Amino acid sequence: MMRALGRALRDRRAGERWRVAEDPRFSAVPRTITILSDAFDDGGALPDGPGSPPLRWTGVPEGTAMLALVVEDVDVPLPRPATHAVAYAIDPQTDGLAAGGIAPEQIALGSGAFGARRYIAPSPIPGHGAHRYVFTVLAVDYVPRFDQPPTRGRLLDAIAGHVLALGEITGTRER
Repeated sequence: MMRALGRALRDRRAGERWRVAEDPRFSAVPRTITILSDAFDDGGALPDGPGSPPLRWTGVPEGTAMLALVVEDVDVPLPRPATHAVAYAIDPQTDGLAAGGIAPEQIALGSGAFGARRYIAPSPIPGHGAHRYVFTVLAVDYVPRFDQPPTRGRLLDAIAGHVLALGEITGTRER
């Protein structure tokens, strides 16, 4: 039944125009951060498992007070991408996260899809086709304060005008 639903929704996709880097507030931000992973190549298949893949980055500019990370599924059959993780207040001296590092024990997490304060492992609808999961790292020149863990929208609103650079890596998953 899920496979039939996936096939029926095959042409419905949130689309790239809604991803973080395409937001008009960030579309002119320099793409000078390079993100790599030992677990997948850019555009390649994400590893199986519940934990987040390892990530490492270079090109964080001077003047960065914190890093933020947003993980989103741009191919979900919804009006906007599904947020799989929102992380913020990452130390700018950090050059990456180990496998499973997108976890509340490791870094400050906001609220993703369904209010989850954790990394939500990719699990597209069977039969819907390949989904792209975009991991975006943003270098921010100040550390915003939140009275509660921010959603993707609240984080992006708080850092608009303060992003010095960003970078992306995309992994795929299909069931």
